[in-house]
Amino acid sequence: MINSISSQHYAVQQVRNNTNKVEQISADNTQETKAIVHYDTRKYAVSFIENASPEELTAKVDSLIGRMPSMAAINLNEIMNADNGFEIAERINRLQEPLKQAHQNVLNLEQDLISQGRAKGKSDKEILMSIVQMQDEQSDLFKMSMNWGTKGLTSPDNYAKLVEYTPNYVNYYT
Repeated sequence: MINSISSQHYAVQQVRNNTNKVEQISADNTQETKAIVHYDTRKYAVSFIENASPEELTAKVDSLIGRMPSMAAINLNEIMNADNGFEIAERINRLQEPLKQAHQNVLNLEQDLISQGRAKGKSDKEILMSIVQMQDEQSDLFKMSMNWGTKGLTSPDNYAKLVEYTPNYVNYYT
């Protein structure tokens, strides 16, 4: 049960004692564009395969069995630092269905390579290298989406290819 409702009003005065401090803070908060780091998943996959122990290779192959399809790797720093970041994001958004299909196809091929490799008695290193070779044979769109031996979909170096893959995109905001 509510017995009473009361309202309290307070007057608050804001005082700035040191205006120099405000200026110093604003000068220190300037944003700097950081260098974009490009991560080549192919390079790191091959390096892992060549340097991992047999136990690590077995664990890697086991972790691939029954997994979900990969998704496109997007570098948000590249989008945010681009003058046309909104357009890049919209073009990538238009590629969702083709990318989803490409990633599902690669997953199916990968699962087949693992099953067949294990059935034939191949080593885990051989199985993983066959997966690398299979991914090397995929489309440029797939490779860009995975940073597989190339820069990604958001890279300025791949903008022309991104435009090629999205010919029906019209930027209404320009």
